[in-house]
Amino acid sequence: MNTNKKNSGYSLVEMVIYVAILTAISVVTINMLLSFTKSYQTLEALRVAEHSGIDTMERITREVRDSGSVDLALSTLNNDYGVLTLISNNGVQKTVKFYTDNGVVKMNVNGVYFGPLTTVNASTTSFKFRVLNSGISSAVKIDMSVAATIGTVVKTKNYHSTIILRGK
Repeated sequence: MNTNKKNSGYSLVEMVIYVAILTAISVVTINMLLSFTKSYQTLEALRVAEHSGIDTMERITREVRDSGSVDLALSTLNNDYGVLTLISNNGVQKTVKFYTDNGVVKMNVNGVYFGPLTTVNASTTSFKFRVLNSGISSAVKIDMSVAATIGTVVKTKNYHSTIILRGK
């Protein structure tokens, strides 16, 4: 009888240790990937909210500065979803209207739809206008909140500005 049997393969204890090590490495890797995904969604939501808010405020500011007056009859002031209608007389009569429709800030020029000012993933949750008169000059105060949704992450940014009407 031959007693020199060669043991080959892995024992049960070795297999359990290898599986435990691979499981631990897999759990750490999956948690890192989930963390990276959540961080990316958070940063992307902030970027979308900032991009939409800054671009919208910049366009409104430019139009208010060029305007001669606010059409109070066609504007909705001191309301969370306000409407601002501006009249410009810089040689050519121009009427600009800013309003929200389903959370999207939109713009009309001379009664013709110009397009959206906010991006697809952004929603305007508050869009309030106030007209300030000092007797010498007029200004428009704007308060706007923009929320962006990427995946399950929602980020909101608030924007405030006061612009003096300079147009004639």
